[in-house]
Amino acid sequence: MTDLISEAVGGRVIDCNDQFFAEAHNLLRVSDPVWREGVYTDRGKWMDGWETRRRREPGHDWCVLALGIPGMIRSVTMDTSHFTGNYPESFSLDACGTGDDDRLASVTWEELIPRTALAGDSVATFDVLDSHRVTHLRLNIHPDGGVARLRVEGDPIPMMRQVCPEGGGTDLVSSLVWGEATDASDVHYSPPSNMLRPTEPAGMWDGWETKRRRGPGNDWATFRLGLPGLVESVVVDTRYFRGNSPGWVSIHLSEDGSEWKESIDRAEVKPDAINVVDIEQATHAGHLRLDIHPDGGVARLRVKGTPDAEGAAALRLLYLNSLFDEEGRRFFNSACASQAWIDQMMAGRPYPGVDSVLTTASSAFETLAESDWRDAFAGHPRIGERGERVANREQRGTAGADQSILAELAEVNSAYERAHGFTYIVYATGKTAEEMLSIARSRLGNETEVEIANAAGEQRAITETRLRRMLCVGGAP
Repeated sequence: MTDLISEAVGGRVIDCNDQFFAEAHNLLRVSDPVWREGVYTDRGKWMDGWETRRRREPGHDWCVLALGIPGMIRSVTMDTSHFTGNYPESFSLDACGTGDDDRLASVTWEELIPRTALAGDSVATFDVLDSHRVTHLRLNIHPDGGVARLRVEGDPIPMMRQVCPEGGGTDLVSSLVWGEATDASDVHYSPPSNMLRPTEPAGMWDGWETKRRRGPGNDWATFRLGLPGLVESVVVDTRYFRGNSPGWVSIHLSEDGSEWKESIDRAEVKPDAINVVDIEQATHAGHLRLDIHPDGGVARLRVKGTPDAEGAAALRLLYLNSLFDEEGRRFFNSACASQAWIDQMMAGRPYPGVDSVLTTASSAFETLAESDWRDAFAGHPRIGERGERVANREQRGTAGADQSILAELAEVNSAYERAHGFTYIVYATGKTAEEMLSIARSRLGNETEVEIANAAGEQRAITETRLRRMLCVGGAP
């Protein structure tokens, strides 16, 4: 399982009601908790963990944390090492999937682990049976006390930009997309799995480093790509490795991890630098071997390329099916604002495949009443006006349009709304501002009943394109 919350993968403390004796950030440290005999601060005994003051009123203490890697949580470890007379009697854990710190004030928290007894100076691991994508946790300790470390492990569920970013260049081996280190010649100082962390390196300890090689040969590490696909370049990041970086690297690729084909032969890499090694001819692979010559340290490894459509779509489908209801509705709302349509899409989860999402979307449209269509139309900005990011992408044809054309579009938009009572809707992807203006003029004089049907057809095409993009599949209408 993957570490989802430590500081090494970007876990953060958002807020807590009390950290009088020791700061909540200590919960996320990678190192094991330590005891310092006889060490005190101006507030009391120094403790390696999160410790609140003694509660004298009803209630309990809490801490809200953001996962560094959002995902499906499989296990939670509560470590109370060195807390003997000051540990909580029990704890509980709540979860949400908002993904946005600013929405936490109004989010609905779901219980992940009910109130459970704790022991002092101990390490206890709890299995979690929950299929939701979690982005934030609220740790409740009853009534007060100290916890040394919180460990959270599970399956990463990445965002769209991590699976199929605009402009390409997916990191095929990142731990965010289930990449993993499978073997290495040497792990004396640190393991190669550190190189797959999604965070920027924090120091020389935050990477893979081998001992000094005194004999012939070189060190190496092998990786399974989380997203098999066409490998186009490899980024060998040696930041913080100054006197101990490799001199050269070689890259071998493989479909199954057993038969290897050399793609790069001893490319020179610089110390304390981000080295981009281009693959001369993009090669399909499911595994990669990094050879470092002769030894040394590498902070991060990025394998940039284009993932196979099946793998990308599978991760996006997992994302959709694992969203909490609140976030699931937000997902579908970005494709179509009709609440009646969203209700039917939510009822269809979990979806067995992308085709079933598109089929359900089409069937749901068949049941919409006029008021539902108007609800959908209201979710669109006017053509030519700046809206949210999705609409702006679709209306790229207006971005460089002449101001006179945009002024005419604004006039036609207003006339259309006065005539029909809703925003002019057109499938804007791939159309110029002049084309959209011409279509608007041709539809302006239609009966409203006709225009509702026209706009509904455009809405259906827009929604299918959005869903395909959101699920990382092509074939837009």
